[in-house]
Amino acid sequence: MPRITESTGDIFAAPQNSVLIHACNCRGVWGRGVALEFKKRYPQAFEVYHEECNTPSSEFHQKSLLGTALLIPPQDEDLSTTADEGHWIACLFTSVDYGKKVSSEFVILESTKKAMADLQKKMKFWKAKGQEFGDLWAVRINSGKFGVPWDRTKRILEQCGMDVKVVAPGGDVVEAVEEGKQDGKETSNTDTTAIVAGQASLLDGANEGHVMQETSGAPIKISKKRKERKESSTLHEPRPSAKVSEDRVKSSKRRKEKKHDSDKHESRSRDKAEGRTR
Repeated sequence: MPRITESTGDIFAAPQNSVLIHACNCRGVWGRGVALEFKKRYPQAFEVYHEECNTPSSEFHQKSLLGTALLIPPQDEDLSTTADEGHWIACLFTSVDYGKKVSSEFVILESTKKAMADLQKKMKFWKAKGQEFGDLWAVRINSGKFGVPWDRTKRILEQCGMDVKVVAPGGDVVEAVEEGKQDGKETSNTDTTAIVAGQASLLDGANEGHVMQETSGAPIKISKKRKERKESSTLHEPRPSAKVSEDRVKSSKRRKEKKHDSDKHESRSRDKAEGRTR
């Protein structure tokens, strides 16, 4: 049975080939907290993550990363510049933004569940190619700058079907929650999953060509193709009523020109007839 074991210590002291898991935003930023420590220790791995978020650099692409995982192999540059013994870095995309724009607790927890499932798929892919992994190590993800109480994320990890060793320095549970509050994100004692019933189905479209938009209420999804058609129609196609009106004006103008030509022809014919009579 999968287990989540907790201890105090240093996650970066994990043995060779260990997979180090941490939660990330989708903007390509490791700017504070444990993410900044990852950036300092694994600068080339950060470049891989940053490129993943910004290729292409579009809102649609970044939001499509939500609920996925990026598994970064050990980088040669990192091995030469740090004390890294060959760690794999697993980035769980659990929030679109960071700081005061961090995603809601509900979205973060649902995205964590999906990202862990995606991580399993990516590890199976590498194992099929002969790659061997050590243990999975994690910090108390989401509980720092994202401000989600650790016990709620822990329940998600317990359902993921993998053994995970969670390492944290002593006393960081209280400190992590306080950090989240200082960043302007108050954590609540109520279970937010009960507040927004039925929203989980909306997150299913995040990686199937839909743009996830967060509003003050429930997240909504907009088909990219539908959005493009709407924008194209708005910018390039004339309104039907305007086109009909324009056609009518042209038709009326042509009728007047024909009538004018006909009148001139009849007038010339009469002039000729009168000249012969005289």
